[in-house]
Amino acid sequence: MDSSSPDPDRRQFLRLGFQGGVAAGGALVLAGLSGCSARPTHDPMIPATTADPDRHWRFMTEEDRVVMAALLPAIVGPGMPREAEARNSALSETLVAMDEAFHAMGPPNQRQFRQLFDLLESSITRLTLARVSSYWPNVSGEQAEAFLQRWRGSMFNIFNQAYLGLIQVSNAAWYGQPAHWEQMGYPGPPAYTYDALPQMQKASA
Repeated sequence: MDSSSPDPDRRQFLRLGFQGGVAAGGALVLAGLSGCSARPTHDPMIPATTADPDRHWRFMTEEDRVVMAALLPAIVGPGMPREAEARNSALSETLVAMDEAFHAMGPPNQRQFRQLFDLLESSITRLTLARVSSYWPNVSGEQAEAFLQRWRGSMFNIFNQAYLGLIQVSNAAWYGQPAHWEQMGYPGPPAYTYDALPQMQKASA
């Protein structure tokens, strides 16, 4: 097989995207008339996604961060703070950790996640493949959870894998922060490691 040819899952992914795009013409007209796919005048996720304007994002675009800011509360569950300022702070820190994780991945994984984010950010495929009718900042916790469960239980392996990818990176970014160790019953590294390893002292600062 030609090494330049897409692998089977990628071919399936692209085929589904094309078919979804063809089928979405009427849906997009209706969505535009109803306003369900319109970007809101006030983006409630902006504090979380642009809290650090001086940061150099290595992988995630602002659109990627908006998507994940909508999905993270459903992924994290009760561990997500309810108070707005604490919630935005937790989201911002987790998005930074996710960006670092994506940057550390090899090019093949980066390409797969870029394709996934592009799918979720396109109005056509967001409506037809993700079946999310609202622009991401307008998505409720229940809608985000329903989307994740659809992809988790999908008959298409490519969506199962996309779900697992989102969950694994999100959980690693969330629970990799010392502030969240208590949520999973982890007391943290033994005290002597902080004395022995300077990088541990830096991480806990």
